[in-house]
Amino acid sequence: MKKLSILLLILGLIFSQVLTLGYNLNNGFEFQGISVKIIPLAAYAGKFSEITQLTSTIFGYIFFILFGVLHTNKVKFPEIFKPALMFSGIAIIVTFFEFTSLFEDMQGNYTGKHFWIGWPLFILGLFIFIKKYLAKK
Repeated sequence: MKKLSILLLILGLIFSQVLTLGYNLNNGFEFQGISVKIIPLAAYAGKFSEITQLTSTIFGYIFFILFGVLHTNKVKFPEIFKPALMFSGIAIIVTFFEFTSLFEDMQGNYTGKHFWIGWPLFILGLFIFIKKYLAKK
């Protein structure tokens, strides 16, 4: 469980903030390329931005959701239940936001909106991981 947890966190960070796979779905799947760059700590564009391609952030958020669900157990770990629940909720919200971008791109009216908060999610997940596995009991 410990190795799976850290793996999910690291994959979530890589796909949501570091490794950027660009693609569009308007005319079928169009791969736009891979770039390795660190996305800012947090970025939000609610309506439009200069970025006109979808990125791999949604895959990172899915890994974060899996991590959150794995640690949301009030009976076994009551000390991390609230942070894990908050983590899962935030990850679900930003994943939903990115899913709406996917649907907009399929319809041809994607304007570059995005919600990137992979670093804060990673830090909160790391806090949960440390509290569960590394803190003295």
